[in-house]
Amino acid sequence: MAVTNQMVAPRYAKALLEAAKDQNQVETVHEELQALQSVFNDNPTILTIFDNARITAADKDALMTTLTKDASPLVANLLKLTQQYGRFGALPAIISAFNQAYDEEAGIIAATVTTAVALSADQADALRSTIAARFGMKSTQLDQVVDPSVIGGVRIQARGSVIDGTVKHRFDKMKAALLADQ
Repeated sequence: MAVTNQMVAPRYAKALLEAAKDQNQVETVHEELQALQSVFNDNPTILTIFDNARITAADKDALMTTLTKDASPLVANLLKLTQQYGRFGALPAIISAFNQAYDEEAGIIAATVTTAVALSADQADALRSTIAARFGMKSTQLDQVVDPSVIGGVRIQARGSVIDGTVKHRFDKMKAALLADQ
């Protein structure tokens, strides 16, 4: 069985988080990984350069030097190790797994909230508190989506769960019930 990037990402992320904790560098590593993720989002071809035989070793070394220039030793080592072992393309998955572990440890839950109209600051704060309490976390990182088709109410997606209290969902349930009775 071939080992995929999705399989190695949690192991790399866990090892990185443990090393960062040991060196009291968790926040630094987290911030650097967020910056690195932005670089990859803006320049996705960077992830394939190290696997490209047409790119010279000197050019690859120059890119690695640029990527590690201002990085902490932990992040620089991560970059070098993933490149050395042919796993550079796994970096987005590693960063995602690190973020999940970081959020879990910090008591942060990520949630997407869909409403028909934008939430006020007070409504968003109340929802953050409610979601955090519901899932036993300290705080909620809220991503708000406005979708007029939901008509009213709120749909919350967090940790693989969906809590759908939208008017559209209620109408759909009533329609299904009425059609089932025919």
